[in-house]
Amino acid sequence: MIGGVQSRLRKLDIYRKLPADLTEPTTAGALISVISTIVIVVLFITELQAYIEVDNSSEMFVDINRGGEQIRVNLDIEFHKFPCDILSLDVQDIMGSHVVNVEGRLIKKRIKNGQIISEEVHSNHEGHDHHGQQSIDFARIEQAFKEKEGCQIAGYIIVNKVPGNFHVSAHAFGGILHQVFQRSQINTLDLSHTINHISFGEEDDLIKIKKQFQKGVLNPLDNTKKIAQPQGGTGMMFQYYISVVPTTYIDVQGNEYYVHQFTANSNEVQTDHLPAVYFRYDLSPVTVKFLQYRESFLHFLVQICAILGGVFTIASIVDGMIHKSVVALLKKYEMGKLS
Repeated sequence: MIGGVQSRLRKLDIYRKLPADLTEPTTAGALISVISTIVIVVLFITELQAYIEVDNSSEMFVDINRGGEQIRVNLDIEFHKFPCDILSLDVQDIMGSHVVNVEGRLIKKRIKNGQIISEEVHSNHEGHDHHGQQSIDFARIEQAFKEKEGCQIAGYIIVNKVPGNFHVSAHAFGGILHQVFQRSQINTLDLSHTINHISFGEEDDLIKIKKQFQKGVLNPLDNTKKIAQPQGGTGMMFQYYISVVPTTYIDVQGNEYYVHQFTANSNEVQTDHLPAVYFRYDLSPVTVKFLQYRESFLHFLVQICAILGGVFTIASIVDGMIHKSVVALLKKYEMGKLS
């Protein structure tokens, strides 16, 4: 019974074996075997590298308000000759929101001769209106202008997710600015500055993205330097035009990061009004998504099987052709037909 089953099962064998005494090794076969092995090893290593490496893909789709109704703006700007005591950071957008001297979570650092001489931390401040009365130490401001003291602001602010601008000037101190100018014997403000860093999104997410991804334009304004060249009593206004693009990054572990890429252009003009540095931003309705992924193990396994099967099949065909050609030549030689 068992023997009959085995006999029927053997009829299904498509990999039938020849006895060892009916096969013979050949030199051509040995060479083809060595070459085939080398080819298989090289292709296997190439496929293994592709399996281990992380690939990137990107796509675009209409923004569905991922990341909330507000945007975090990270700032680090140094003003070379603008004292901290009359520096204000203001925010305005098309919804009608206009906050003067907004502080969010900022640090103002007084700078003299390239050295930080003091700093103040301002947290969760809602800002003042244009008519708010500011307490001013006129003597300190006069001394700051005399010694060409500068100011560095670093930290972040939160703005609405609509087109608008944030700008640095002395607008919050307009009520007493004429006294400052008179006591300090100046005609205008010098807003020469260096942008150490500007970005949109959570700073921790941006740091992780820079380490894991090589895609996107996250901080194109970094290390930008502008020098004011006032003529007479006129000052210089600087304007940056920023196009913000919502961007989602998904790493190979599936972690999602919602930040914003941006591009920027700038210009500067002479002005008879109070100088300011404007950052005018607009938001794209399209979101860009960058996705990291690895090749699946099943795909890797299929590729390895394809390599093995393909190389062995080609090698068998080449070996068969060579063997038949050699046999035919030998027969012609034995029959004296080989000229």
